[in-house]
Amino acid sequence: MNERFGRSRPTESRFKRASVKWTPTRLRIVAGDLGGRYIEYNGDPATRPMKEKTREALFSLLGGYLPDSYAIDLFAGTGILGFESVSRGSGGAVLLELARPAVTTMLANMCTLGLEQQIQIQHVDSLRWLKNSTERTADLPRCRWLVYCCPPYALWQQESSSLELGLKELYQCMPAGSQMICEYDDTYDVAQKLPEWNWHTRSYKPATLAIATKEG
Repeated sequence: MNERFGRSRPTESRFKRASVKWTPTRLRIVAGDLGGRYIEYNGDPATRPMKEKTREALFSLLGGYLPDSYAIDLFAGTGILGFESVSRGSGGAVLLELARPAVTTMLANMCTLGLEQQIQIQHVDSLRWLKNSTERTADLPRCRWLVYCCPPYALWQQESSSLELGLKELYQCMPAGSQMICEYDDTYDVAQKLPEWNWHTRSYKPATLAIATKEG
């Protein structure tokens, strides 16, 4: 099944959602088999999808084409990183998201793009998922994982301990050659908080991208 429902805390318990009118739009898949295709974005400002130029730079850093890989998109939002990964050759992806409207939109985009066999969408709290990542990833392919952790920037501060502990557990599960990709702003520094990993960082203001590769 592509949608899994679990008990979750409301997003309002983590950060206050501003009363802003949503403006639906579309996001372009940059390259690969689906390059030039679009996905719908409901416009929720709390989702904050990665800017296209930043996303293009990220996938260039990851090698452009991504064969023999599997994507895990934490705090998926629009799911664009998972969709783009599959477009660029990943064998599959799991997209994790708590907000029900975002899950609904991702499911519709998945069907429109014909990716029902490659993408799994889970309606779950990513922080809770991370607490049990050893169990939750047991059946995933043992190829290179691409783990995207791009939550709302405020979450890095508000849930820093939970995020750091969860990412450490997930890192232990990752096959050799896998990569952890984090996006955050200047209020946080994942390379400083998790110095035991070999991070490569790039600044794309206001975002910073940090990539850690798990050695064999």
